[in-house]
Amino acid sequence: MAASWITVVAPYLPEIVRLARPIFTRKPATLTDNSQAQRLDVVDEQIAELQNAATQNADAIKLLATDMQKTIEVLQTASEKLEQRLHRAQQLTVVSLTLAVVAVLVAVFGLLQ
Repeated sequence: MAASWITVVAPYLPEIVRLARPIFTRKPATLTDNSQAQRLDVVDEQIAELQNAATQNADAIKLLATDMQKTIEVLQTASEKLEQRLHRAQQLTVVSLTLAVVAVLVAVFGLLQ
């Protein structure tokens, strides 16, 4: 069971990792003056990037949850159909077995006559 979903997800893993790993603004190497205002600007930009990444992740999770819900509904529908087919097959088996027993009894009765 676990292997089946891994084979489905495996081709998308690099893209998922690329989208999930935000690239944060780093302190520029040319910045020699470590003034408080410049550091706060970098921190503010990093916070904005984190908020953007969190929003994108929330949207992706919402989309994934919607897709998963649809998949579960389809699986439940398929399960119900298969259950009905199995019940019908069991009924046909009982009818076939009953007819076979009746045929054997008729054949035995015919041979004894």
